[in-house]
Amino acid sequence: LGNFLPQCNLHSELSKTIEESLKTKDMSYTSVSQELSIGESGEIFLRAHTAPVRNDLGETMGSVTVLQDISHLKELDKMKSEFIAMVTHELRAPIAAVEQQLTVILNKMAGEITEKQERLLSRAKERTKGLLDLIKDLLDLSKIEAGKMVQYKEPLALHDVIQRVVDLMRVVADNKKIDLQFSAPSNVSVIHADRNSMEGIFTNLISNAIKYTPEGGKVWINLVEEGGFVKAMVSDTGIGIKKEDLPRIFDKFYRVKTIETRQIVGTGLGLSIVKSIVDAHLGSISVESEEGGGTTFTVFFPKESNPVIYKPCDATESNV
Repeated sequence: LGNFLPQCNLHSELSKTIEESLKTKDMSYTSVSQELSIGESGEIFLRAHTAPVRNDLGETMGSVTVLQDISHLKELDKMKSEFIAMVTHELRAPIAAVEQQLTVILNKMAGEITEKQERLLSRAKERTKGLLDLIKDLLDLSKIEAGKMVQYKEPLALHDVIQRVVDLMRVVADNKKIDLQFSAPSNVSVIHADRNSMEGIFTNLISNAIKYTPEGGKVWINLVEEGGFVKAMVSDTGIGIKKEDLPRIFDKFYRVKTIETRQIVGTGLGLSIVKSIVDAHLGSISVESEEGGGTTFTVFFPKESNPVIYKPCDATESNV
């Protein structure tokens, strides 16, 4: 107590996060949550919440960190993840076989079918695809919680990753007459991240923006540097999110239920997976939205970070 930060014997990742929170000048940057393992064999798990302390003028005066022992929750998470992985592995093969057989019938490779039969079988195939998507998301989630999703972190130009995703999503946007734009300076710093995970994050955020934006709307992505962080913002002119839904938007299986979203297929796991991957990279994600006024997701990643093993979130924690 009363010592300067360099004099304290802190966990290296926690020390780095505190230093970054002291440097940032962006008012939208609020806090970073991360999980740390301590002890000789890493048997004690702590969740650290770090946030800058600002005065009335918005100037950073210091930083505060709250530590929570979550070792007992880790064992429960491990049991749950193992169960989910086992069940989904057993379900994936037979459901995939059903989808393949439905495709054979719909392609009339097994004989002619009536218009009514085709309509019913098409619905069945659509539902089967939805189940396969759910199984994929569950498997991804179990991998993240087991620390197996973020496989390889390397110096990565986030600009290149986002540009690739934008190029892939442009056909989907054009089909809805949506103006898809991406802007970033040429000299944005690299981050230390897993390429596949980054592609997954921005594929989810950009595809959601297109999905929930009416025909003729706009989706734009901005990439900038803020203090010691690289900040990416995915914005749209879509249907927006109600105020009461915002606190649960990153919860597992939570889907906003409105007249507009009823016909949009989804598992309710996409944003939960996104947040878990962001946490694994010592980043943060937040959302701003207004019903009927569009939505903006903001993601922060530290410019430089050593690889860490992801530790799953406490399900009772607020996600926004």
